[in-house]
Amino acid sequence: MDSCRGLSHGQLEYVEIKIIMLLKNKNITVVGAGCTGVETSNFLVSKEAFVVLVDIKSPIELEKNILSLSPSVRTLFGCSEIPKSSDLIVLSPGVNINAPFLEESRKRGIQIISEIELAFRFTKTPIIAVTGTNGKSTVTTLIGNILKQAGKKVAVGGNLGTPFVALLQQDPVDYFVLEISTFQLEGIKTFRPSIAVILNITPDHLDRHKTLEEYADLKGRVSAFQNDGDILVLNKDDEKVMKQGKLSKAKKVFFSLIDKVDEGAYLEDGSMFTCFDGRKQRVLSVGDLNTAMRFQVENLLSAMVVATIVNTAKADIVNIAMKFEGLDHRVEWVRKVRGVDFVNDSKGTNMGALQKSLKVFSRPIILIAGGKDKGGDFRVLKNIFKGKVKHLVLIGETKNKFRKILNGSFSYEDAESMEDAVERSMSKATVGDIVLLSPGCSSFDMFKDFIERGNQFKEIVGRL
Repeated sequence: MDSCRGLSHGQLEYVEIKIIMLLKNKNITVVGAGCTGVETSNFLVSKEAFVVLVDIKSPIELEKNILSLSPSVRTLFGCSEIPKSSDLIVLSPGVNINAPFLEESRKRGIQIISEIELAFRFTKTPIIAVTGTNGKSTVTTLIGNILKQAGKKVAVGGNLGTPFVALLQQDPVDYFVLEISTFQLEGIKTFRPSIAVILNITPDHLDRHKTLEEYADLKGRVSAFQNDGDILVLNKDDEKVMKQGKLSKAKKVFFSLIDKVDEGAYLEDGSMFTCFDGRKQRVLSVGDLNTAMRFQVENLLSAMVVATIVNTAKADIVNIAMKFEGLDHRVEWVRKVRGVDFVNDSKGTNMGALQKSLKVFSRPIILIAGGKDKGGDFRVLKNIFKGKVKHLVLIGETKNKFRKILNGSFSYEDAESMEDAVERSMSKATVGDIVLLSPGCSSFDMFKDFIERGNQFKEIVGRL
């Protein structure tokens, strides 16, 4: 370390990072053989590292996953043993950084990082990082589309679609626009986006993160290494988000559906405004949006903030806002049938997503909810159901849990299948109502995933 004498703490940290970046002939273990693990392994091989890919699943289960895996990668499948020769361990998002099988490596001082941390160390391109419990994919896509419309070269991915490490192949770009999950934030050491966005924080993934406080703090880590030259975009209407903002050194900018903000974007009298450096600008009216986007105003406001920060013209924001149709299974308008709107929010797999979806609508709702329990507290739904939901149709394993919470205080009934649920909902709906699929639970009791659940809902509605 004599050569490092005289360097500041920050410079020493930079030297440490540069040393780790010299991967040639290093022994690196990648854990998790999904898309991210395969892309990470291939990237490391391209840097001339010796790579071992570890996964607890069998070779037969992983056969399709590893079709694109470099033949230079050594594999250890059907086990969770970390080679003792490892110089660095890189985790896929599905692997808990606190898992017992990593404890020995941690005691031996082997650094354990996430894939986004690895990728960050190999680029100087500005990063826009979007996190939150709900809406991440929509906002990430919106920001990417607006910046592309403005003529900027961007690469979009992260937890959405293409892993960050694979996006490095597209460099040089003006921005990386990344959806970031708590699973990825567990393993960061230096990851520092130029612009970070926290959309909302409600209970989710508590089977892994144990407490809401731990989960919220992980969301806040998206700004952990930002400084006063960076920007943190916060949902002013969410107390937990604002609490995380207090811990950040970055400049704070806000969006709100409820209040005006001095710096950021907000909704006022049915129109969306931006305000920066004391200049207020009307961008567009909610009434100008297509049906699908009228359900996405909060997400659009957050994207408008980011787009304005990077000097995107109002015309480019409006162009995308007017034609964006939203993402499948995320408060997705399906069709109108005899005066009743059908909305697919199959991606709403937690209590926070369900509450958020209900708050979008001011019209009576026939709600289809239920599925596999993720340990959520259903009690939080009772009051909002009374204020928002005209009738509830229950599906899946959580029927009894819903019934116990509601205790006969509310109009609800059981359905045995998605088709049965749609038919029962239609029979209860009148002109002007909304039939909303927002389960508040995972799909694995009745479906392969939330995509199959949502597609089945849309197919059935399409036949009405």
